[in-house]
Amino acid sequence: MKKFNIIKGREKLSDSEIQKQMNFDKFISGHTPAKGWFPKGIKLYSLITSVSVALVAAAYIVFQPAKTETAAALKPFIDPPAQSMDISSNVFTCNNQHDSTFVYNTGSLIHVPQSAFADEKGNDISGKIEIRYREFHDPIDIMLSGIPMNYDSAGIHYQLESAGMFEITAYQNGQLLKLKPGKEISVNMASHTNNENDYNIYYLDTVKRQWDYISENTGKNKTCIPVFEKDPEFTKKFESNFALKVPDKPVLPKMGNPAAYNFIIDFKKNEFPELAVYKGLKLEPVENKKKFHSGLAQKTWDDVMIERENDNEHYIIKFSSERESQSIRVIPVVDEKNYAGTMKDYEKRQKQYEGFLAVKKKAENEKRDSLYRIKEIFTGVASRANLNERFNNFIDDSYTETSKDLLAYRTFAVSKLGVWNSDKPFEFFNAGVKHHKAQFVSVKKELIILKNVYVIKRQRNSIITIPEKNFQDFPFENGINIIVGIGYNNQLFYMKDEDIKNVDAGKEVIQLKMRQTEGVNSCAGLKQLLKI
Repeated sequence: MKKFNIIKGREKLSDSEIQKQMNFDKFISGHTPAKGWFPKGIKLYSLITSVSVALVAAAYIVFQPAKTETAAALKPFIDPPAQSMDISSNVFTCNNQHDSTFVYNTGSLIHVPQSAFADEKGNDISGKIEIRYREFHDPIDIMLSGIPMNYDSAGIHYQLESAGMFEITAYQNGQLLKLKPGKEISVNMASHTNNENDYNIYYLDTVKRQWDYISENTGKNKTCIPVFEKDPEFTKKFESNFALKVPDKPVLPKMGNPAAYNFIIDFKKNEFPELAVYKGLKLEPVENKKKFHSGLAQKTWDDVMIERENDNEHYIIKFSSERESQSIRVIPVVDEKNYAGTMKDYEKRQKQYEGFLAVKKKAENEKRDSLYRIKEIFTGVASRANLNERFNNFIDDSYTETSKDLLAYRTFAVSKLGVWNSDKPFEFFNAGVKHHKAQFVSVKKELIILKNVYVIKRQRNSIITIPEKNFQDFPFENGINIIVGIGYNNQLFYMKDEDIKNVDAGKEVIQLKMRQTEGVNSCAGLKQLLKI
């Protein structure tokens, strides 16, 4: 005889639970009992009831919890709602034996130190490595990435509003790599907001399924620096270069022709300092020599003017009086005995002038060059990698003059590969927001079955995800601009702005009329449709 394990004290099912699980008609219609099984006078349904209760209890107690836990375990933590529209990564190739710096298509810079990677077992590796990098900058990027944006702190549930988020991973021959202890990748992410005070750095722990706070992302700790805002230290350095008197381009005097006319005139030394510095300097006519004669020097002129020509070699002397005027083109000359000393003086002044030009050019380039801030962080890596032109081309192509004013560099010291974020927690809905039963229909009022809905407010760079199980407790308030729904066949539906304003929120059941995103098959297309 087999032994049975009798469980005593099992909590009895309620009548409503029993009634919910039982279908007597279906049970009886599927079985016809043999004759002689039951003694006369015993009703069949009594036995069936007992058997059914036992079966229902077993199914409820044994199978139901296991199914729920398995479903939760199988659902990925990062779950893109539409795989075909997920944000793709840029792939950069580097050698593990060398430093490498890359420019992403937003203008962000990624600097990878040498010997940064190991395999999953911690072994050193060599050779080529693939760096896969992608960024997320607006609610549509975030939604299509499937990266959760909820954050719990001190028992309060928040959403994260992003100033920019990125994912970075590394592979060799298709095998996932990890960073070696003590190694960090420097990421200078081009952010669309230059707010230096409100954001923090977070890392997404996909094992614990939570965001981990890392540090502040502020101007105070020098991890957030506006791109085009004046840097006080640089301004001070730049202005100090021009605090000294600006030197004039020196003139190269020629040796005078003993047979030619030449003359000396008095002029204001502060107006033509380049002429005042040479000993024995004279002016020799170079054309219209017939118009010039020594008698001109004997006349009294009301006015004499000197103008330097653009070639920096010739001058025009203009003599004028009430009765006549003369214009003579001349060059500065010195006689033979003063020529050697004059040339030494010229060479000294030319060297000083060229030095000034070099300082001026460097300062002006740095002033308009966004990379001067990054150079401070990367200690010359950017200039060695010739990133100046490449970076500024990205900036010029990607941003309008208005949006450039909002750009900031947000600096991350990446110690673990994965998803990093510059965020600030906030409560997505206002206190006292009304909750409704939500019904999703097409413009033809046909019922739409959705598995997830994403709610977006244009003034906040964030989303909140509402799963199907919460559609009967759907929060709805002013300020919602866009609602995107995902069907079980991964079809996308949406409603925005005016359609949302027309929702009758005074009812317990709100009807949300969704449009299908026909012909939209990319992230860029969805942004264009939703005007993000």
